[in-house]
Amino acid sequence: MCSGSNKHGQGPSGLQDYRFTFNCSPTESGRAGFIHPDAETGQLESSASLTESVQTFPEEFGRTYHAYRAGSYAFPNDVPEQERLLLQGEAMTKVFGDRLFFAPLSRSTPPRTILDVATGVGDWAIQMGDLFPESQVVATDLSPIQPQQVPPNVNFYVEDSSDPWEYSQKFDFIHTRATAGCWASFEKQIAEQAFCTLEPGGWFESQEMDSVVASDDATLDPHGPLATWFRDLTEAGEKSDRSFVVGAHLRQIYERVGFVDIQEHVFKMPLSAWPKDERLKDIGRLWERNILQGLSGFSFRLFNRVFKRSAAEIEVRAPLLVFI
Repeated sequence: MCSGSNKHGQGPSGLQDYRFTFNCSPTESGRAGFIHPDAETGQLESSASLTESVQTFPEEFGRTYHAYRAGSYAFPNDVPEQERLLLQGEAMTKVFGDRLFFAPLSRSTPPRTILDVATGVGDWAIQMGDLFPESQVVATDLSPIQPQQVPPNVNFYVEDSSDPWEYSQKFDFIHTRATAGCWASFEKQIAEQAFCTLEPGGWFESQEMDSVVASDDATLDPHGPLATWFRDLTEAGEKSDRSFVVGAHLRQIYERVGFVDIQEHVFKMPLSAWPKDERLKDIGRLWERNILQGLSGFSFRLFNRVFKRSAAEIEVRAPLLVFI
């Protein structure tokens, strides 16, 4: 797992306020997300129908998936997946030493604008909104699955961040977390656009991981169910143009894009409660629950589409449970 924070240029500039939250992309809604309502009923019905289409999730293998740009992301968005995302976020924060970020942000001089790309359930964005109440936090995702009750300075938008970014303001801090499998090119679609969308002196931080599993004592069976599943996931990602190997390439990506003051932190994530260290043992328990709860969602749609496997052929939970 890798987290990279990168500085871009010098000196911050002004802030443009977001007053409302809408279920649509701020890049398609005019200046800084402002929408002036049309008094005509037809316009209101059109807006409502757009929201309904975004929230009518297609179902497959007993799971629901995002409706906006349907099919561009392989994992589900239903309640079990939302619960898993919360587990994942908790485990990552713990492995980072209870840190939400590594960039040199300060509550005494808070970032004025923050962008969270592919926010998922929005837990990181909400925590940042609480930590920096004077900051304006914009968070985007393909699925409108974030909670309704959020800090007043946090706004969620339905957006495909692989599209060109057309924000009317720049950001002091841009963040991604666990977005492996989301992009055809993290470098072109995310890092380059983040570079152009940062305020001078702003920071871009990527908390990303790789679909690679290993053991320090070489006891992991390379042909066992766990190693096989991770290899399948990596191969399926490459064949579907959605790589799951991101963390290992972050430094090189940042350098090619043009970031300076690059910092890299690499972490090991235990897959279960095997460590003697109590802190790592607790993290391992969380990550084991994360993997087991997400296993079917990670596997069914992706492996069916890429490898043409049936649901019965894809089912791997039992042998993995025995292994972990």
